[in-house]
Amino acid sequence: MKIIILDDSFTVRMIIESFLEDLDVREDEIFGFENGFKALQFIEKHGADIVFSDINMPEMNGYEFASALFRTRKDLQSSFFAISGDESRESYRKMKKIGVHRFLKKPIDSEHFNHFVWHLVQKHRKIESIFNKIKE
Repeated sequence: MKIIILDDSFTVRMIIESFLEDLDVREDEIFGFENGFKALQFIEKHGADIVFSDINMPEMNGYEFASALFRTRKDLQSSFFAISGDESRESYRKMKKIGVHRFLKKPIDSEHFNHFVWHLVQKHRKIESIFNKIKE
């Protein structure tokens, strides 16, 4: 499994990583980026299963990142989380318009995070398990 965390804040990336580790996600399955261009390059080369992206970032914001990502990876729309401290309806509306339907509000609450993310992690673990059995 490959989980991408895109946020210009090192602290936010570390908080999400610790929440993921609490869900038994291994450290080598988590990839953090502060730049959307680098995250896109990584995903193009190595793939991704779950993506967390801040909305407000320098260089490439979350709208631009999600739009570019979904052009080639529409399948990630169902496992893409937009993260924002901005509660404006306009931000959510813009993200929904490009295909984002999962949101996490800063500061991120661990119970809220676990409730929504745990199911996706389990789904990907099952897929991984089935794929590994087929390979054997």
